[in-house]
Amino acid sequence: MGFVKLFSAVCLAGSVCLISLLALLLVRGNVPFSTAYIYVAVLGGAAGGLLYLGVDAILTFGRGSSSLVLVRRGGRVISLRVGEGVVRRGVEGLRAGRFGVLGLLKAAAVAAAFLEGYLLVALAFGTLTPFMVVPSTSMVPTLNVGDLIVVRGVDAAKIQPGDIIVFHVPPPYNGYTPSPIVHRVIGVRVENGRLFFLTRGDNSPSPDGWLVPAENVVGVCVLRVPYIGYPALFIRTPYGIVVLAAVILLMLFLPRMRR
Repeated sequence: MGFVKLFSAVCLAGSVCLISLLALLLVRGNVPFSTAYIYVAVLGGAAGGLLYLGVDAILTFGRGSSSLVLVRRGGRVISLRVGEGVVRRGVEGLRAGRFGVLGLLKAAAVAAAFLEGYLLVALAFGTLTPFMVVPSTSMVPTLNVGDLIVVRGVDAAKIQPGDIIVFHVPPPYNGYTPSPIVHRVIGVRVENGRLFFLTRGDNSPSPDGWLVPAENVVGVCVLRVPYIGYPALFIRTPYGIVVLAAVILLMLFLPRMRR
């Protein structure tokens, strides 16, 4: 039992570390998009394998075969079998309400499905940020607050004046200006062999106070869905955070209160 606990703890800790590293790489890393999927495949596969081994070790308690069989009665899971033997107690005991092993496995499966779906969409559009909600009025009337835009990754050399691009604000302006921003390209410059873009919001009389390096460009706006992004903007507000927290607490505790 001691070895099983140590083995499962090491596997779960390694899985968490790999997932954290992958998230940090995708969010903060400067990895080209074409290379990012290699890291996603390798780190994601390793994290998933360690997660399975750790959870499997916990469920089996180091006894018998490692194959897991759910036993159902009347459509309800009543116990968990390991090979031919029944694990110490039923699934209700392992699950410990909504916070146990099976609940975590279900949540992890749903999260993994959403992540894989998002990565497939990102692959199709050639950028890790295929969707964005317009947060301000700087592009009115072309884009309004709350509009959801679809972003397609492109070769920066093919961007022309008139294109609407999504980009990260260059330093030092990024210290006080939220990113990313969606503005229209009004000029293209090459300085010291580097490609830059001059941008401006359609609702602004003057251009932005910065030049956008080509490497800061996320992609080009290719589609607009009016106002569908308002819920995402609301969640970012203090009231939205309170409402979201209340919904999560209700989802966790309401089933227990009904018992």
